[in-house]
Amino acid sequence: MRVSSAMNDPRNLRVLEAAFGLVAVIHASARDIHVEQVPRLRTQLLRAADSVPANIAEGARGSRAQFVHYLRVARGSADEAGTHLRIAYHARALDATAYWRCESKRLVVCKMLNQLIRAVEEQLAHDYNART
Repeated sequence: MRVSSAMNDPRNLRVLEAAFGLVAVIHASARDIHVEQVPRLRTQLLRAADSVPANIAEGARGSRAQFVHYLRVARGSADEAGTHLRIAYHARALDATAYWRCESKRLVVCKMLNQLIRAVEEQLAHDYNART
């Protein structure tokens, strides 16, 4: 996987588009969260989801090492969103259909992030070995 051209323009990253899809489905589903059952959960979920594409885009503007760092932060935010989704589901503040709709998108984004992290790390290792 070649990422250097995608790093110059984050709009070229498929994972960024998938992350925007995740944000859209979470925002749509969060409207149905019964906040009185789990106060502040909706806000925490939306913040975690919103930070996934934000960190991908932020990292794409820097070096490869910075990109990997921000991709890992994005992955952490996706995991955090997953935790909030599970809490909402188990508290019966979010129904099963909405939970699985969000979770399936989240899992795709996580898989894509993992693949991109590995690809950028391989390029970093290659660059390092070429210099030594």
